Amino acid sequence: MTPTPARRIARDRTRLLAFPRADRPAVVVGGGPVAARRAAALTRAHTPVVVFAPALCDDVFDLLAERLVTWENRWPTLEDLRAAWLVHAATGDAQLDARVCALASSARARVA
Repeated sequence: MTPTPARRIARDRTRLLAFPRADRPAVVVGGGPVAARRAAALTRAHTPVVVFAPALCDDVFDLLAERLVTWENRWPTLEDLRAAWLVHAATGDAQLDARVCALASSARARVA
């Protein structure tokens, strides 16, 4: 049996660190291969997954084509991150990842 793109992409050992919530999405920031693996793994948690990136690699596009994730053609805002139960920054740019993490921390502090 040929694995689906989501199963093929999610071969890594991603483990969820929190309980998914059906009413809040998991957010993946970045559109490259690492983001694709994380997004594919998160789809197995039966929670909405939103990918924020100005461009997508083929693996993320496959997830989008299968309707396993949704895509926003932009970087996330504070409001986007405030609605998420999990944020994973995988842009490939350490400074941008740090900004996303700081924004997510800010959103989390205001929610709590």
